[in-house]
Amino acid sequence: MNPETALLTGLLAGLFGSTHCLAMCGGIVGLLHSQIPKGKAVLSVGFHLGRISSYLFIALLATAIGWLPEQLLPAQAPQIMRLLLGLLIISMAAYVALPGRFRDLAGQLAAPLTRRLMPLFSKFLPVKSLDQALGLGLLWGLLPCGLLYSVVAAAVLLADPVATTAMVLAFGAGTVPLLLGGGLLTLKFRSAINQRALRWTAATLLTLTGLLIAIGPWLAHHIHHPWMHFLVDCVS
Repeated sequence: MNPETALLTGLLAGLFGSTHCLAMCGGIVGLLHSQIPKGKAVLSVGFHLGRISSYLFIALLATAIGWLPEQLLPAQAPQIMRLLLGLLIISMAAYVALPGRFRDLAGQLAAPLTRRLMPLFSKFLPVKSLDQALGLGLLWGLLPCGLLYSVVAAAVLLADPVATTAMVLAFGAGTVPLLLGGGLLTLKFRSAINQRALRWTAATLLTLTGLLIAIGPWLAHHIHHPWMHFLVDCVS
């Protein structure tokens, strides 16, 4: 997958998956933003910079793991990882199209880790400086999240630090609008991205991307049409 396709995939997953993020992290969002002194709303930027930095660190570690199959199985690895990456993106499409239908099993299984991390938040409260906000954001990014783990799994299969960086930064940016602390604008934005037609359009794009990644070379070999080769080249 090229960096441009990775960026689009991450952005769609983050933007339309952020309703899940708000449901899972709404309490943390409220807690952090309530600790910001009046007149220092800019400190909320630190929360998200720290959070996305944690995402990127975890994903780049996963990318390094993704290099191992190519060393152990140099001939078969690319085809297998391409197929798995395509299927993973299709699963993201299902998550986007059907919000609320999938349980966050990863988050539930990692609940003990969440309980251990939560007391650390108090060490940075109340928030008075940017470094405290960044520290809270870094901790926030370490909290278990099934949607994030899907992106991390994609990073393993990408095995490309540039594409991984593009996907994670876009994913993080996509989650920001709904996690800025509430308010009328946030409610309107949430209502907008919950529109069925918009969600299904995003899910269709992700499904098409997943299919082209998973079986694109096979399709290009059997369907001799310029558009098919163009679409496969777009995600390669």
